[in-house]
Amino acid sequence: CFCNPGACQWFLKLSNKDIRKQYESGHICSDYNDLIDGLPTGAVRVSFGYMTGKQDVDKIISMIEKCYLVSPEERLQHMLTSKLPTTMKHIPERLKPQLKEICIYPVKSCGAFKITDSWPLITTGFLYDRGWMIVNSAGMAITQKHETRLCLIRPIINRHKGIMEMTFINMKPVYVNLEIASDHIDLINTSLCQSKVCDDLVSGYDCGDEVATWL
Repeated sequence: CFCNPGACQWFLKLSNKDIRKQYESGHICSDYNDLIDGLPTGAVRVSFGYMTGKQDVDKIISMIEKCYLVSPEERLQHMLTSKLPTTMKHIPERLKPQLKEICIYPVKSCGAFKITDSWPLITTGFLYDRGWMIVNSAGMAITQKHETRLCLIRPIINRHKGIMEMTFINMKPVYVNLEIASDHIDLINTSLCQSKVCDDLVSGYDCGDEVATWL
């Protein structure tokens, strides 16, 4: 890292523990391991001197713009993959868009549920996404704008058992049936929010006193 490990560590704000971990991971000077566990291993230093001209500065700025200030797609266009060293062959693939994770939010304004296998799609999107919401006594939806701790409620959907488990810190979980029997339906009409964007009336089903008391 520009021939000065101490200055490099200070510039990148790496702790002694970070440096040791990178070393134990096999990182050495002049290798192609730019990142280890998401942390940079080095930086590029540009030196200017008496003989440096404006054209040199313009060339550096152009390189930075083309290589670092454009989208991954544009960076791939400037990259001659056939001439890359073997240790860097993985970079073009890494720059391509990749789907890392899919999450749904079964209860409006509450925590996410991570999908780990195949999941059904319906006309409105992923099954059970925004399928429930918490309302007050007036039937108005409660959001994190007013109750920030809603994000700590974690819904866990078990499609095989037909239930949604809702968890919260230091509380026993409560369970909600994914499908409510018709003889237990208590239809209510409520408004999602009072705004010009989402002021439509929606119909919902009361999930019962047990979950209401838990909330």
